[in-house]
Amino acid sequence: MDNIVVSVSELLNLAEELKADGMDFVELSIHEPLDDGGDIVPACLWASGFKSSMPSVRTDYVELEHVEDFD
Repeated sequence: MDNIVVSVSELLNLAEELKADGMDFVELSIHEPLDDGGDIVPACLWASGFKSSMPSVRTDYVELEHVEDFD
């Protein structure tokens, strides 16, 4: 999966949370959909924030689910 569609309002909420927590950078990863015993877990955008003063200390944030209606 090379791209993902997420809600702008959820993305903005994530950005505001990162800023409020004092994060300088965010690493974004796309997690592929998973088959969990017949239940499909949708693809998601996963975020890990970190400060420039401590780049090895990462904080994970709530993932943003892929909006399948716009594939």
